[in-house]
Amino acid sequence: MKRSLVLTAGVALVVLLVLVLGAAGAYMVIQNQLYRPLEGTGEIGEAPESPDDAPPEMILEILPGQGLRTVSRSMVAAGLARNARLVEWYGRYRGFQTRLQAGRYQVSSRQSPAEILARIVAGDALFEEITVTIPEGWSLDDIASHLQYIGLFEAEQFREAVVMQESYRDFDFLGPLEDDTILDGYLFPETYRLFPESTPESLIRRMLVTFGRRVSPELRSEIDRQGRTLHEVLTLASIVQKESAGAPEMPDVAGVFWHRLRIGMRLESDATVNYVLGTNRRQPTFADTAVEHPYNTYRNAGLPPGPIGNPGMDAIMAAIYPSDTEYLFFLHKHDYEIVLSRTFAEHLAAKARYLD
Repeated sequence: MKRSLVLTAGVALVVLLVLVLGAAGAYMVIQNQLYRPLEGTGEIGEAPESPDDAPPEMILEILPGQGLRTVSRSMVAAGLARNARLVEWYGRYRGFQTRLQAGRYQVSSRQSPAEILARIVAGDALFEEITVTIPEGWSLDDIASHLQYIGLFEAEQFREAVVMQESYRDFDFLGPLEDDTILDGYLFPETYRLFPESTPESLIRRMLVTFGRRVSPELRSEIDRQGRTLHEVLTLASIVQKESAGAPEMPDVAGVFWHRLRIGMRLESDATVNYVLGTNRRQPTFADTAVEHPYNTYRNAGLPPGPIGNPGMDAIMAAIYPSDTEYLFFLHKHDYEIVLSRTFAEHLAAKARYLD
């Protein structure tokens, strides 16, 4: 019996020792991988013997919206940390997940991962950013002209970069597009924070990333379920964006246009005529609507070849979930209130009443 007790006590002691050693080992791993730099003497804060011994500094770029997982993996890829999961766990433990600040940080592997994360949370960035706002409905040409006006890029530089090419093939929602297709419709309108030396391609990729996040895989699956393509929905959404006076009426406008398409009636959208002519008339002339052009929906049946601008989320949602309507016409009164009509005679009467 005594021997059994001695053995039991011995086993317990061994288990306790293992646990203590395990905890000590875990502590050492955390110390080594979070609080010590990847390069150097291994002592926190100890300077190299000479300037030549110090590893080169680098720029770590944190984009708006990037989370701890992306940041931790970027640190590992840059040689600033060994274990991305451990860095992510540490950041969550410290409550950093909602405090990361976008910017460009001058860092080196002489700094510990914990120190680098602290700088990112403090916003100790190297350069200030430029804020660029792209309004809903702007076309490629609108965006290019604005970027040139604010001195970020030459308009032609942006136009050359904003066509489908191999470097954008990693975005799965662009898969059906052929090379050289203009990416109007996919440049999500948003406020972007850029660095002065950003390239047109980097901005375009930012816009595509935002598009893929906002027009989620679930929404894209719903479009597939409806038997439509994403390109068709974006094309109609871009027209709805231009033809609507506000978000609440967008489903009605989308419903009218989808109804016309169902019965083979031309869209006859003034917005497409303005797009063709580069104008912004509330009511195009008869001569305007007679212009030969594939985007002129007065002359051509069906949707135009592609979007006429870059719609916002309200217009996209309206194109996906339109009103189930029998209306075929609409107009806006002078106060921009929408008036819907079922027949052309009703539409003419509404024009005489509200616009003449």
